Amino acid sequence: MKFPVKIYLVLAVFLLTALSCGPFGSPTPTPAPTTAPPPETGEDSVTPLDTSVPGREVSVTPIQVRPAGDGIVPPPPADGGPCANTFYPLIPGYQWLYKVTGDGGTSQVSMTVSEVNGNEATLNVLYLESGMTSEATVTCDDGAILSAPVVLLGFLFGDLDGEITVEHQNGVFVPNYAELSAQNWDAEWRGEYTASGQITANMDGEPVSAVLENSPLAIEWHTPGAGEAIFDGISVAAGSFPQAIRLERTVNFNVAVEFTSGGETTSINTVLTLENNLWFEPNLGLLKQEIESASIKLYGASFPIEMEGTLELAEFRQE
Repeated sequence: MKFPVKIYLVLAVFLLTALSCGPFGSPTPTPAPTTAPPPETGEDSVTPLDTSVPGREVSVTPIQVRPAGDGIVPPPPADGGPCANTFYPLIPGYQWLYKVTGDGGTSQVSMTVSEVNGNEATLNVLYLESGMTSEATVTCDDGAILSAPVVLLGFLFGDLDGEITVEHQNGVFVPNYAELSAQNWDAEWRGEYTASGQITANMDGEPVSAVLENSPLAIEWHTPGAGEAIFDGISVAAGSFPQAIRLERTVNFNVAVEFTSGGETTSINTVLTLENNLWFEPNLGLLKQEIESASIKLYGASFPIEMEGTLELAEFRQE
């Protein structure tokens, strides 16, 4: 049973990286521009962000941290654009550098909002170690995020390749400020997706391929209470945030998949569940993400999975 658990764990994490929006094919990486910062090799080092954008001037704005006791109501987004979300503010020029620690070691990833066109935001991702880049599109609606890349989970794992189509079916990834405020931030919400395609992975030195067909994927969120209960101060590499907001997220991935290993094909129906804690600074973005627990259901029984990984903000800049 060890092998099926491992392959489905990797499948689920890979699909979470693919929640970009609408039909999604794994982006073809392209070499980073010559202005990209060279990677650092030390485990605890953080490479400074490169803010040079061809054709325009970029200035750095320091992080404005709200002091403790500065009211219990998170401020509304300063930008009123369609993608100006409280937790994922997709504003042109916003740039985050994350340090990711997982089973594969430590890596760094930068994410930049290059443009917002109508109800779609373009997010550019730079993998500092390899110098490769990719691009994802996020769909928004009046400050709500309908479908967004959950690439931050996927950065915890590697050795995956393939093409996946993930389609938004119902619900939202994150509601807008007005809806959350109307509930006094004591809120629950859900987004539903389906995933199809084929991926390959390397498990214990053996190549494995898997095919998915309209596999349901549900993401449920909730705040740990109303008013002051939502606040949970935290310190990360980018600084201290005394009024960070903590969200709890549950991902349920129903999979009916065929995978091939060693020339043999096996079919299994299973459900994988991931529990995450996430901390946000309102209107700045994700500060930290960690895995609370993971389990997989096989043949009617649920099995816990040892799964560790953290992501934290190392630096934030804006145009």
